[in-house]
Amino acid sequence: MSEFTYDYSELQRQYRPQGSVLATTAFLAMVACVINCALPQIEMLLTGGRCPLPIAFVKIACFGLLTLLTLVYGRLDLSAFPTGMWLVAMTFLLLDFPFLWLSRNKTPLEILLSYNAYYCPLIFAPLACAFTGRLSEKSATRILVYIFLVCGIIGCAQIIFQKPIIQMASSDGNFRIYTSWWITVGAPGTVGERTMRAFGVFGTAMEYGSFAVLIAATAIGVCGRPKGWVKGVPLYLFAAACCYTTRTRVVYLELIFATLAAATFTFGRRPRRMTWQPFIGLVLGSVIAFSGIVQVVGEKASVYDPSSLELRLLQWGTYGAQILHAEVPQQMLGFGYSQAEKPSVIPVGDEQAGQFINTLVDNTYLALALHIGLVGMVVILGLLWAMWRRLRIETIMRPTPLLIGIASFWSTFLLTGMFNIQLAIYGFWFLIAIMILQRDGEADVGCASAPELYPAPPL
Repeated sequence: MSEFTYDYSELQRQYRPQGSVLATTAFLAMVACVINCALPQIEMLLTGGRCPLPIAFVKIACFGLLTLLTLVYGRLDLSAFPTGMWLVAMTFLLLDFPFLWLSRNKTPLEILLSYNAYYCPLIFAPLACAFTGRLSEKSATRILVYIFLVCGIIGCAQIIFQKPIIQMASSDGNFRIYTSWWITVGAPGTVGERTMRAFGVFGTAMEYGSFAVLIAATAIGVCGRPKGWVKGVPLYLFAAACCYTTRTRVVYLELIFATLAAATFTFGRRPRRMTWQPFIGLVLGSVIAFSGIVQVVGEKASVYDPSSLELRLLQWGTYGAQILHAEVPQQMLGFGYSQAEKPSVIPVGDEQAGQFINTLVDNTYLALALHIGLVGMVVILGLLWAMWRRLRIETIMRPTPLLIGIASFWSTFLLTGMFNIQLAIYGFWFLIAIMILQRDGEADVGCASAPELYPAPPL
């Protein structure tokens, strides 16, 4: 009887994830843009408090690196990308450029900076398609969890010791974090106790909380694996605790909706029901923002303090009237109004009097209408919906933990849009999701939905 041996090496090379140093580098570049204060902290640590490379430079460098690596690979797999809607959105932004320049008297530099602030990851999103199938989802998940654990420990220390722990500003003025404070309601005409919110190594508590929400949803995806609850449950509980330390109400709502989405993706028999969950979040956000129900719940507990919601209503009243009484071209194509930095409440004069500068917009829908008009708002929201639709479909087809986490986080985009401007954050996570996708014929080691990879050797 003759004996036969079968060489599996070629078959393994054919089906294993096409991970590489370049793909991992591109992934880390996008993660550096999400965790926006990590690299400045490293810079200050190495240079004795200086930040030679500002955050804006780091962001430009990361996208420059992504472009270069895409050219190195030389191909784009657009099968999981909403190409049609992306082309519509980019065409509109291109055509709106001369209107803002010539009609609204915005300089080309101002327009480019505003596009960078709001739409940068959306504009460059197709570049991530060059890395589809080339990055191990397991490795990406492990990296993000380790980063989160470090951020979580720092965030807990900020709450326990009521100190920033990390450096808040560089000595050369190129970097600064404006700490969020949690202010309880005191006696009439006074403010209560000020306590620090946890923000990890992020610029705001909201950004840190959003990262914790995504990790919590990923932990639920881990629970769907055999014996995954051993790691998934502790990770979810820690992520949920980190969400609480942010003292940010939007993060609490985000956690609830992302948890429901992740449970549906992981354990639900009909995950396609997830299609319309973002609209439920939009309805809830609208009710909270416009009905004033928070004032009915309580008056003294700071979690029910309606001052920030009242400020947003003032924003709608001021800028809504401006849009309503503007000329049709401005209503349709925008005013060019943009905020390059995260909006914040700025007190005027006596802080205890509750007087604020009403020049900031902290709402995605209003911000888009003021920047590129009602038509632009519809087009960009259409692109975001197309991205959500692709993520939902891919997650149903390949329910890996990290993809479940990202898709569940994305299911909140209409909800959080009522209270913040987070277009860039969602865009960055979409790029990361595209990178970790595995195409047909490829599977990540350990994936529950992976096909049988190794057929029997020939007889």
